[in-house]
Amino acid sequence: MAAGKAASARRQVMTAERARQESYDREAQALNTQSQDRYEGFTDQQQDKATDLGDYFAAQTVDPGGANAASVLPASASNITIQEENGQRGNARQFTQGQGQSLGRLRAFGDLLGSIGRDQARDASQIGILGGFKQGSSSITPYEMDAASHAGDGLKLFGDILGGVGSLATSAGLGGVSLGGGASAALGTSLDPWAYARTVGGGVLPRQAKPALSLGSLFG
Repeated sequence: MAAGKAASARRQVMTAERARQESYDREAQALNTQSQDRYEGFTDQQQDKATDLGDYFAAQTVDPGGANAASVLPASASNITIQEENGQRGNARQFTQGQGQSLGRLRAFGDLLGSIGRDQARDASQIGILGGFKQGSSSITPYEMDAASHAGDGLKLFGDILGGVGSLATSAGLGGVSLGGGASAALGTSLDPWAYARTVGGGVLPRQAKPALSLGSLFG
């Protein structure tokens, strides 16, 4: 029973360790698949990135009346001049917005590739962390197995006690007991398998001795 209890505890330790290792493996595999899937639909991702970057660059305008405005023309009171100036400003704004969209398309590939690379580096870091968890879990398994091997120590101690008592009883039965002179003469040697004795009050009382076997007794 003690050995069975210890073996059961060791099986539980190994089952739990396998479950932990499999769980870490599933997480690592999921991260690896996620990292590979980051390149799916790359063309569409690049187009979305180009649009986002183009909108960002096109929105970078300068207020004509602001502190950063660089106007080389003096202010004019002529309506014709003002209309022409506003028209040219509109053309310039349209041109810069177009250049912003073009710059977004130009930088979309590198920006998207760098973003995916950073995400994959993060995935690799998490996979490395899971690898550390796997190693740490396996490193404590020998200690758990050692503790499990002592699961039946209580029953083992009880079994050792019973074994000791049984050994003493067996030794006493094989070695016989001291008999008085009359009883010894009546029973013969203490190793006679047909003679039994028990001690009561310091004396020896013989039990009924079994008759000796012979061919005549076997065949009537």
